[in-house]
Amino acid sequence: MDAATTARVVTPTADRGGGTRMSASTVTLILFVAVTLFGVAGVGGRLFAPVFVGAAAVTGLIAYYRAPTRYPTFVYALWFFTPWVRRMVDMQYGFQPASFVLMAPVVVTLIALLTLAYRARELRGALMYPFVFTLVGVGYSYFVGVLKNGMLPATYALLTWIGPIAFGMHLILNWRIFPALRKSFLDFLQWAVPLLGAYGIYQVVALPSWDRVWMIAANLASIGPPVPFGFRAFGTLNSPGPFSVVLLMGILFLFGTARRGMTLSLTLAFLALLLTRVRSAWVAIAVGMFVIQIFGPLRRTLRNWVFVLLMAGIALPVLSLDVFRESIAARLLSLTDLEDDNSVRTRIMLSQLAVQSIGARAEGEGLGGTGGGTKLLASGVEKQVSIDNGLLEVFYVMGWPGGCLIMLGLIGQLLTLTRFRDFRGDPFSTSALATVWSLLAVLLIGDIFSGSTGAVFWGAYGFACSAHAYNYSIGRGLRSQRLVREFGAEISSAPSV
Repeated sequence: MDAATTARVVTPTADRGGGTRMSASTVTLILFVAVTLFGVAGVGGRLFAPVFVGAAAVTGLIAYYRAPTRYPTFVYALWFFTPWVRRMVDMQYGFQPASFVLMAPVVVTLIALLTLAYRARELRGALMYPFVFTLVGVGYSYFVGVLKNGMLPATYALLTWIGPIAFGMHLILNWRIFPALRKSFLDFLQWAVPLLGAYGIYQVVALPSWDRVWMIAANLASIGPPVPFGFRAFGTLNSPGPFSVVLLMGILFLFGTARRGMTLSLTLAFLALLLTRVRSAWVAIAVGMFVIQIFGPLRRTLRNWVFVLLMAGIALPVLSLDVFRESIAARLLSLTDLEDDNSVRTRIMLSQLAVQSIGARAEGEGLGGTGGGTKLLASGVEKQVSIDNGLLEVFYVMGWPGGCLIMLGLIGQLLTLTRFRDFRGDPFSTSALATVWSLLAVLLIGDIFSGSTGAVFWGAYGFACSAHAYNYSIGRGLRSQRLVREFGAEISSAPSV
């Protein structure tokens, strides 16, 4: 980024303003939590959905302007927990296939577009160039989607794509307050990860009534019957896949940054990850751990191995119970015989059909042709909710023009990451890098660019670039250690700003 390369002395601040402004953000957050709890308890009736989305938007805007370090954590909290709120509301008032409650994280994530408007001049930086290809590809697919699928499905899909991308760019452009953003994000994960893990385990063991009712109404037969120990954990999200991605991110960031007291938290998250029975997530966590070991600080290598053994030692007694061992062991053993696995055969069949469609319709199906946008398609229209192959889904939806643009942007972003030299000394940067590569490792299994998974992917990429820009501004990203020492001496002798 041009700004990063020219910056000399930066004094990051956690928030804009003093205690009064922080209190305004805190008050609105408390009111939002109160509104949510009232809605979950059955107060508000059918008006709760628009009130909930409106309250989330107001809370997000006030956090954005008054407490910028709180805004990213609020975005993640909404993506992680809003599906659970939706299930509680559906149990009170009846199942809604396209619930308006789920618009809350989408709307709040879109607030990040304000950063692109306010700091348009900084978009010319080197870190931003690859996003041009990505955004043009999404824009092309939107116009195709409007023509093929209709305005409403295409627009909803556009928002689920643009929001996470803008969120990643927002994190990059706010590199000046990176230390405060990092602390706020890790503080959030410190309580959110054990809560998510514990709920995932509780869900499989006890199956709360709101989850059971929703499973039956949504016809989620693909994840198992709605009986305790009979299904794959989906936690506070809508399906095991996104839930496993959220757990994956939490484990990698907490493991890489080695926050105190995280042994129990990561053990709960690891057990819940196993109970999702998402094999691609198991592969992804192995890739992420490998990246942390290779690119992380050398002094932490031994500690990492000790921590893994300790976590495994706590988890093994629980996994040895028959109710857990049978379901998880069967899924693990299937990795050794994928040819006879029904899930793999289904994925291969869907991939073959997608390849035929891509070859026959080079323009693509357009946004709204897959994913949540299909719920808004006109009745009687053939729906293809998922391809179960993220790479093919990009070309299936965006066609050859849009798909090639997305891939060009992705290649540019990966090349950008390879230029960074400060990962070795920054555990947080290493964790962000590990999250990006772990999700890319399973791109052939599912979509990683939109929705809650997109918020995780683009957020991790944004954190990695934001950390690099900040590290470079203070001299930590310089290649020569002699220059790093000289830069540090210059900063320490300079007057404060």
